[in-house]
Amino acid sequence: MRTAMMTLAGALFLAGCSNAPVDKPAAKPAEPAGDNILHISWGGIAEADAGEAARHWSTWTINLVDGGPAYGWQSDKAATLPHQLAFELADSGTIRAVVLDNRFEPVVREDGSMSQAPDGSPVRRFALLGSTAGPDGPFETLVEGEAKADAQTLVKLPKEARARWLRLRIDSNWAGSGSTRLSDLAVIGDLDQRGAGGGEDVGGVYAHEYGPILLRQKGNEVFGCYNDGLGTLRGTIFGRIMRLAWYSKAEGSIGAATLVAANGKLYGFWYRPEDRMGSPWNAVREGGLDGADLGKCRAALYPPA
Repeated sequence: MRTAMMTLAGALFLAGCSNAPVDKPAAKPAEPAGDNILHISWGGIAEADAGEAARHWSTWTINLVDGGPAYGWQSDKAATLPHQLAFELADSGTIRAVVLDNRFEPVVREDGSMSQAPDGSPVRRFALLGSTAGPDGPFETLVEGEAKADAQTLVKLPKEARARWLRLRIDSNWAGSGSTRLSDLAVIGDLDQRGAGGGEDVGGVYAHEYGPILLRQKGNEVFGCYNDGLGTLRGTIFGRIMRLAWYSKAEGSIGAATLVAANGKLYGFWYRPEDRMGSPWNAVREGGLDGADLGKCRAALYPPA
């Protein structure tokens, strides 16, 4: 028995030292290094598309920068391809890859509604364009590709590229016609400065579908009010990124909000106490606080020291 074991051990040793090829699992291609610099928490924003004002918020472009498939964008049913969606990073950055998320994974909201409707066909052929000059370009094509239906697709750029303003051109969907949907868009790379773009006072009166939002900035602190004083806001701003807590007197509840102040607008989302996204919280600046009717918001904007 001992001799047999030694013979077997020797055979295995010799086999290991032989020049015979040994099958090895194929190495997975290295994924590009970097973060999703288009995410709302990095100061990335998505501009409204042409027909957005007439659609439900669950189809708005801003949903593409929240980092998940629960909420998404959907084109108008009558819109014709190609579609052009506009995005802006907080600062110029180096881009290595783009990830399109075509998964359809809606969540049930508190009122029983769904975060997305089962309509539209996922994006198929697309191109990512970038510019360092401005939101109107000129733009150059950074990469073209095909996204998988109902899955995530990572497409590396042929070479690293610099950009701050981005456009996603959607050339086709998997149905071949009709409305198009996309759940999330990630841009992988490095940002020159996270949260850049600040410097301007975000204080003012902002128009919102549920009534004006009033904000006052004092250093890095932000004080706010909405819904005619029934809701208050308080938090901090870093560059153009605001992290706020909201309190609703009507509901007796508290939650969070991430907002980006840029281009005379607010872009972002509010969240329930359990960190579930409520909905987009976009608004347009109408003017400053000077001369504005502060009404019941005065106490929230100017709390006692």
